[in-house]
Amino acid sequence: MNSELAILPESSILIIDDSTDNLRVLSKTLTAYGYDVRCVTHSSMAFVSIQNAPPDLILLDIRMPGMDGYEVCRQLKQNLATQDTPVIFLSALDDVKDIVKAFQVGGVDYITKPFQAEEVLARIQNQLTIQTLRKKLFEQNQHLLQEIDERKKFEQELCQEIQRRILIEASLQDAKNAAEAANCVKSEFLAQMSHELRTPLNAILGFTTLMTKDISSTSTHQQYVETIDENARRLLKLINNILSVTRAESSQLSLDEHEFDLHLLLDSVVALWQPKALEKGLQFEFQRAAEVPQYIYSDESKLRQILMNLLDNAIQITEKGSVTIRIDAEERISFPDETCNLIIEVRDTGTKIVLDELDGAFQMVSQPKSNQKLSQELRLSLLLIRQFAQLMGGNIVFKSCPKQGSIIYVHVLVRLTQSIFSQLHSKSSTYVVQSTPDEGTLTVETLKLVMPNDWFMQLHQAAVKGFDQQILHLLQKIPVSHASLAKTLEMWTHNFQFDRIVEITQHVAS
Repeated sequence: MNSELAILPESSILIIDDSTDNLRVLSKTLTAYGYDVRCVTHSSMAFVSIQNAPPDLILLDIRMPGMDGYEVCRQLKQNLATQDTPVIFLSALDDVKDIVKAFQVGGVDYITKPFQAEEVLARIQNQLTIQTLRKKLFEQNQHLLQEIDERKKFEQELCQEIQRRILIEASLQDAKNAAEAANCVKSEFLAQMSHELRTPLNAILGFTTLMTKDISSTSTHQQYVETIDENARRLLKLINNILSVTRAESSQLSLDEHEFDLHLLLDSVVALWQPKALEKGLQFEFQRAAEVPQYIYSDESKLRQILMNLLDNAIQITEKGSVTIRIDAEERISFPDETCNLIIEVRDTGTKIVLDELDGAFQMVSQPKSNQKLSQELRLSLLLIRQFAQLMGGNIVFKSCPKQGSIIYVHVLVRLTQSIFSQLHSKSSTYVVQSTPDEGTLTVETLKLVMPNDWFMQLHQAAVKGFDQQILHLLQKIPVSHASLAKTLEMWTHNFQFDRIVEITQHVAS
């Protein structure tokens, strides 16, 4: 025997043969090779044995008493439990017809007697290997079918999820469209309401300006007029701030950058607010560092509004002491474009107000009870300042000093113009106002040199009456050398801030 034949251990073999001699020989041989061998001599016992313990392979004789091997094989193949069990025929019949019939009824091999043990072992091993591979293939097919079913199920769930997300996106888009439509309606409503509110307010401010010039009115009447004027201006400022914040929240804010004279802007803002500080008996100090460039490229309108709101807030909350505004600059050469970090610092000795940042907006967490209304105005103003500063690449830092008032730092990024490097070392400007202010401002006084008094009278009267088209017509006559002032006056006109035009032209027109 060839000892190199591979052995498939733990395989069960059932031998069905009416010859006990054949059973002994085969049983001994197969057992020696590690097979689990069972032997029966007739078909009825074979079916009982198979039913109790199905074998892995069957060796079947053809000629047996009662039911022959062909019929046994035929019945085995008709039974679902045994139809895949390999059957090898053992027979002395060597006629081709007998061999063909054995294969026709379901046999997988045919061994003629007398047989050789090694041949039987090789054929058994071959069929058991085929059977083992068939089982593995069946298991793999089942596994693949299960994976296919799972994948189909996953694909169905994925399709359902895609459909669900499509519906959600469609709902979100509908909600977005509805929100945008509502936002447009809100913007139109605010624009209309702002015009409806500003028009009578500007008329009130214009008439209060005329009434202050009435020398026949008593001091009591003058106080009434001043109260009306003060509250009307506060209301107008509140309306302007609300509209600006609304535009920012609806993402309608954008930068309108151009080159302008920063020194001229600073001087005009300071000249506008220093009289208000003096009216309250406050010391007003303006400091401009030598590093501050004169000509920059930025959004002049938003920078002006930041400065105006900062000074307005500081003067409002300061009852005594001083208000100081300092402008500094840090050159940022590391940026691709020559960029300057402009630092605006406003100090006051006013009432301490503590601010915390919550949910992206400034919230008052402590404030004097007597100034609750004022604090709400401050909150709105500071919120607007921060939105403008962040839009310009900076931010706002609020700092309260115990028993000393408050300090606000606003940082914005501005681009330097081509001619800026010759101006970086200009002399710093510092002036302190403690007495009666000069009624002229730098911008208006220089404008007086080129514009006739009659032009100022017409501008003043148009502002008092709220005639925006007439004002715009007059502004077109301003020379190019004063384009910065013309742009500021034009911006005030478009925003219906005629009170500011009245204020800066009043001393010239009177």
